Amino acid sequence: MIVADASPLIVLSKLQRLNLLNRLYGKVLIGPVVKVETIDSGKAVRARGVEQLEAAQEEGWLQTVLLTPEERGLMQRLTKRSHLDRGEAESIALASLRGLRLIVDDKEARSVAEVAGVEHWGTVGALLEAHLRRHLDLGELEATLRDLTQILWLSPAVVAEAMRLAREASR
Repeated sequence: MIVADASPLIVLSKLQRLNLLNRLYGKVLIGPVVKVETIDSGKAVRARGVEQLEAAQEEGWLQTVLLTPEERGLMQRLTKRSHLDRGEAESIALASLRGLRLIVDDKEARSVAEVAGVEHWGTVGALLEAHLRRHLDLGELEATLRDLTQILWLSPAVVAEAMRLAREASR
């Protein structure tokens, strides 16, 4: 089980790869703010891939959870003390207080998660893990990373490192 921020959910659904999260981690938890950012807003603008998010929610592996008072308090503190948006702060609070890993792409959110002691990685890390667990072959990983760079800015060094690790593991 993991907690997801909006960006990985949006980009993986646009890439038609959202189901990898279910195959890798089982349940994926999101808070109400992230649900609005992904599903509700996606439906309102008929965003590509939103149907995958809706299907995941209907299937029960993408679950919106209400924040406890303690989680809401941490979310508010994170929002006040950083430049995080509410969805990122919500995701970090959920992962932190529930002891779960977090998938998040925003650089500042990753830094805050690290300071908070939350294990985290981004979309590229999840795709690499999918390859390592044999859910994507090397060609599929390379094509998905190439497609991802058309949706999300990625450091060329990050993509190169993911491919290097994947090739090493494939030997």
